[in-house]
Amino acid sequence: GFNPGEEFVVAVKEGLAVGSQIVLGDRDVDVTLRRLTEALSKTDLKKLTSSDSDLEKSMQELLPSSSSGSSTGKPVDPTAVDKESLARYVEVVKAKDNVRLIMKTLQDAAPELYQAMVAERDEFMAKGLNKIDMFPSTVAVMGIAHVDGVERYLGGNGWTNIKASGCMPK
Repeated sequence: GFNPGEEFVVAVKEGLAVGSQIVLGDRDVDVTLRRLTEALSKTDLKKLTSSDSDLEKSMQELLPSSSSGSSTGKPVDPTAVDKESLARYVEVVKAKDNVRLIMKTLQDAAPELYQAMVAERDEFMAKGLNKIDMFPSTVAVMGIAHVDGVERYLGGNGWTNIKASGCMPK
């Protein structure tokens, strides 16, 4: 099944199993919630969640097609999606290109929400990682929506890519 945050629990357990020092690097949740509250007050939620909004359309495009073999190619009714279809949908949404599409659409449709939920936290995490130099190596675990932003900030601070989804200091 899908358990939100499970990857972080696994990362901590694995890190502790090999004697790693665990450092939590996200912004305090109270600060994020306060910023989200402020952002929501500046966001037209009806427009953002209307069936013809760009965000809604981008999410609809990712919905699985009907498993009944319908040749219409139309997405299924989200309220009629079974557990297996939902699991496939979650995996589709988690794909890096799809996360980028959703984040770009959110950034365009609700810039204040995007700033509070994603961009500010990207910067916070990147600054924290940039300060950690007392360890011979560092592994950062974060939600996929933050990877591009954190890599961009670290790249601006002299870090270099070592593979498709990672950076390291020079």
